[in-house]
Amino acid sequence: MRPATPEPARADAPAREPAPGHRLYAIALSILVTGLLSGCALLDAVRGPEIILYPAQRILTMDPEHPEATAVAVRGDTIEATGTLTALERRFTGRRVAVDRRFADKVLLPGFIEPHLHPYIAGILLPMRFITPHDWDLPGRDVQGVRGRAAYRERLAAWEAQLDESEWLWTWGFHHLYHGGLTRADLDAISATRPIIVWHRSFHEVIVNSAALSALEIDEDALGDTEQVDLPSGHFYEGGMQYLIPALRPHLFSLRRYWGALREARDILHAGGITTVSDGAFGTLDLDAEWLALKFSSWNRRDTPFRTVLLPDGRTLGELYGKEAASERIKALSARDTSRLRFRTDAVKLFADGAFFSQRMQLTPPGYLDGHEGEWLMTPDQLLEAAQPFWKAGFQIHVHANGDAGIDATLDVLDQLQSEWPRDDHRFALHHFGDSRPDQIQRIADAGVHVSANPFYVWALADLYAEVGLGPKRASELVRAGSLVRAGVPLSLHSDFTMAPAQPLRLAWVAANRITAEGNVVGPDERIPVDAALRAITIDAARLLRMEDQIGSITPGKSADFTVLESDPLSVPPATLADIPIWGTVFEGRLYPIQ
Repeated sequence: MRPATPEPARADAPAREPAPGHRLYAIALSILVTGLLSGCALLDAVRGPEIILYPAQRILTMDPEHPEATAVAVRGDTIEATGTLTALERRFTGRRVAVDRRFADKVLLPGFIEPHLHPYIAGILLPMRFITPHDWDLPGRDVQGVRGRAAYRERLAAWEAQLDESEWLWTWGFHHLYHGGLTRADLDAISATRPIIVWHRSFHEVIVNSAALSALEIDEDALGDTEQVDLPSGHFYEGGMQYLIPALRPHLFSLRRYWGALREARDILHAGGITTVSDGAFGTLDLDAEWLALKFSSWNRRDTPFRTVLLPDGRTLGELYGKEAASERIKALSARDTSRLRFRTDAVKLFADGAFFSQRMQLTPPGYLDGHEGEWLMTPDQLLEAAQPFWKAGFQIHVHANGDAGIDATLDVLDQLQSEWPRDDHRFALHHFGDSRPDQIQRIADAGVHVSANPFYVWALADLYAEVGLGPKRASELVRAGSLVRAGVPLSLHSDFTMAPAQPLRLAWVAANRITAEGNVVGPDERIPVDAALRAITIDAARLLRMEDQIGSITPGKSADFTVLESDPLSVPPATLADIPIWGTVFEGRLYPIQ
């Protein structure tokens, strides 16, 4: 028998009521589905967006394949994509996406990179009384510059009169060419009982009074005729500092004093839009003491808006551990890395000639116009001997070199190393690059050398050195950045804070304009284009640190580090570049506005 065919329901027939069991099942299913959907929505709310899209007025990526964009996608701490907002929204359809428009009227650049400063110098100097030739604008204090012998001594005496009886007087910023000569006897006249420590503007020299020598228990007989120490004048300079620093160390590294200074430096760096810092020579004073002080400082907090890369001082560590063993000891330092502090275990810093700020750099003939001579921190032979084991171990070598004779000596060392142990992509680096000759530029380019220059020498010293020491022609050609760029030499800019303000935009302004403190334009042929100046504080600085695959451009896969500007640096007149306000930074995907 065939089963009966059900009668089709009529359109006007009343709907059938579901059985009670079916009704309960439908209600339960509806509640379950609603609950699941609500749970998913709640989970999404808890998890937040997977990707954040930041539209901006303009994004200068420093990525040659995609040099500009108007939006960037960030996933966690990483750049996911760049393009237009419409294209990115379409690309990430179906993903948890949020659009954050707070940068819609701002300009984004890669996070600024400061490739050479020293945390320990900030820790030592920032607590001191500043008496400097130029004004300084620091958080919570403005320093009015003074010049002339009488004005300097008046300021020094005024500070001394304000101190409690037991306090020492510490001051930084003295410059003999701006402030006249200064000796131990001069300081004794200000106080015969209070220890006075005068740190030179260059950081490479200190003058102390008799009370300080006594308090520090420096044995005058033991020092005798030690080089680069003039004890009757209380003057320690260049290599002679190694006899003074150990005695000063207990005072300099008082943790309350030192950590407070690092907190101030942390704010200064953030205000400059900096997201990566490289210590220019870690371990110069005492590697373990410097490390512990930095590790437990504000620089190592999770809310610190920058990372610090620590470049070991190869000279000091080579002397401490032995030249052949030092490379292995340095490689082991990676075990100390934190999320904010990272050791360079493939590079070291060495030194050629003396400080530029005190005219101790080594010059070829005609030398200094007044007949004085420069100093070596490491003689050419010592520099070669120190460099050889690190070069053979595959290390990148950075060298402090200021004068043209210091640059010659450094390039000669590289030639010798390459002739004995040839290497490609060595990224041998010259730092500071104060006085150079035209013939050295092509030699630098041919050798594949990177240069990290301090353009602030031009602003602070070109006018003075035209009158004293170098003469107008050489002074106008300090820091030949334009020649380097035209020759294709990778160029980065650094402050060596406090040798210059830790303000990358200001350094870029000096390099692009070559305007001095007195308002003069010097060596206009050595100016560089603004886009080259911006590369020098972003991607080319990253290449110097061998970190171009991680930072330096707004490129997918790199760290989400941005400096946020209120104006477009490529649209404003170059003379106003340093005046662009900085909103703040984005570091590893987190926003850090400047308060």
